[in-house]
Amino acid sequence: MKILAFDSSNQPLVVAVAENDQVLATAADLDLRSHSVKLLPLIDQLMQKVGWQPQDLDRIVVAQGPGSFTGVRLAVTTAKVLAWTLGIELVGVSSLAVCAQSQSDFSGLIIPWFNARNQNIFTGIYRFQTSSLQTISPDQHLSWTTLLSRLAKVSQPLCLVGADLTLPKQALADFPQVQAQLVEEKLPQAQALVQLGYLGQPVTDLDHFSPRYLRKTQAELTWQEKNPQLKENTDYVEDV
Repeated sequence: MKILAFDSSNQPLVVAVAENDQVLATAADLDLRSHSVKLLPLIDQLMQKVGWQPQDLDRIVVAQGPGSFTGVRLAVTTAKVLAWTLGIELVGVSSLAVCAQSQSDFSGLIIPWFNARNQNIFTGIYRFQTSSLQTISPDQHLSWTTLLSRLAKVSQPLCLVGADLTLPKQALADFPQVQAQLVEEKLPQAQALVQLGYLGQPVTDLDHFSPRYLRKTQAELTWQEKNPQLKENTDYVEDV
């Protein structure tokens, strides 16, 4: 199975081509502002490097979020267009799961996190069972205080994985009872992305495949404040 995989959900942009679950070539870009102009050229660059044509591909793998609104939207839109145009499989994986997958040697609970600002984070809880990554708590948007309050009740070994050790260190200062290993993961691992995508199930409804933001945009929050009479589940995009 020939796979094209990419992740632009956060500051690093990572692109990889793989045969089954083995990465053949990978490329990265660290400038968040340039992802929209770098993604397709990097894909083309790697395809040429391994001598593949678009019609050779069997599957597209994309990090579906959470993360940067723009980055997630860019990746998902590109993945859907490629899968639809080429008539091939599409697999979406959690951006947080990709982060957790890189910690396969850890025997306890793995807690990947992304900074969501204002003392909030995107996070989930994972662990490896029989060499397979399992979701213990689904990805969500919450505060450091809420997360650490929950972890304070856990007796298993903990591993917090994220791009900046400063934030978890500051948060843990208020929760001395939480003993966690801190791992700095600045760049999504191409191998982890490919492994999850290779094992994942292809989407069955391409039209409704969408980003997993896990929180509302500022525009949606402002709109809801101005329209308190509307129901919580009202569709912002359709209404506007």
